[in-house]
Amino acid sequence: MVNKRIYKSIYVGTPLFLLIIYIFILSLQLGEPRLDLVTLGQVLTNQFELEIHRISVWEIRMPRSIMAIMAGVMLALAGHVLQETFQNDLATPELISVTAGSSFVMAFITVFGLPVLFIVQPFLALTGGLIAGGFVIGSAKNSFKRGSIILLGTAVSAFLNALIIIIIALGKENQIGLLFFYLAGSLSARNWSHVFNLLPWFIIFVPLALGSARSLNVLRLGDEAAVGRGASVIKMKILLLVISAGLTAVVVANCGPIGFISLITPHLTKRLLRTTNSALGLPITALLGGFLLLTGDLLMRTLLYPIELPVGLLTTIIGGSLFLTLLYRRSVRT
Repeated sequence: MVNKRIYKSIYVGTPLFLLIIYIFILSLQLGEPRLDLVTLGQVLTNQFELEIHRISVWEIRMPRSIMAIMAGVMLALAGHVLQETFQNDLATPELISVTAGSSFVMAFITVFGLPVLFIVQPFLALTGGLIAGGFVIGSAKNSFKRGSIILLGTAVSAFLNALIIIIIALGKENQIGLLFFYLAGSLSARNWSHVFNLLPWFIIFVPLALGSARSLNVLRLGDEAAVGRGASVIKMKILLLVISAGLTAVVVANCGPIGFISLITPHLTKRLLRTTNSALGLPITALLGGFLLLTGDLLMRTLLYPIELPVGLLTTIIGGSLFLTLLYRRSVRT
């Protein structure tokens, strides 16, 4: 049975990986100027002479597409880790205030022009996310399964979002426009500096998330069963929260709060694999997250060209619809 599930994860994962490569190539081709495969190959191998083609591919489209894949992987894993940690299919960084806490810190830095180095900003965003998420989880205590964590998270997020609106009101006109695109969750104008800022966090936290499968499977048995197996449940949950917050905060610092990728992806993974085994689910969740955000960003960049909408709007519309569906199903069950 286990072998069948492993084969199924490979069967699902391989096409996903190939789809990511295909969409990545499309993202390098589409836009203005539009490139065919031959021209793209020449640009990538420095055989094409026009500077505008080189800049479009190497300086604009490629770092943006790489950011989309990395951010999608990190957000998806953050959602999977949180949902399995607290055994709540609505627990995501958005809904336990990690995203709001990180966004508040970044909005404060942006509007008030604090002299904070670009490389330091993710650490401050992480601090804000951990404080907000830790407050929600600490207040909920042992009532995660009854949905208290979602209610508390929604309340704290609403409070922090209200503070963000106040901060926006205090900002100057050019800062407000910049902050709007940031808070909507956008990959526009992302360059290699953003990629290199995200990369160390990706290298550290993605393996930690993938390596948390055993802990997540133990927690799935329930707190009492986990304690019976010698696990320190509180320490384990705190560590998993830090991993999830680390994955989320750096994305928020670099791309803004791209909503609901962390909610959508774990549910799709469970439907595709028909298993709750995190050892099999986490890699598929990572691939799905990268695919969804890369595809969503490409659509928002090209469908209404030259108008470009933040990808966070698309993920919020789709994810919000799924969230309402899940809430409705819960109300029907009860």
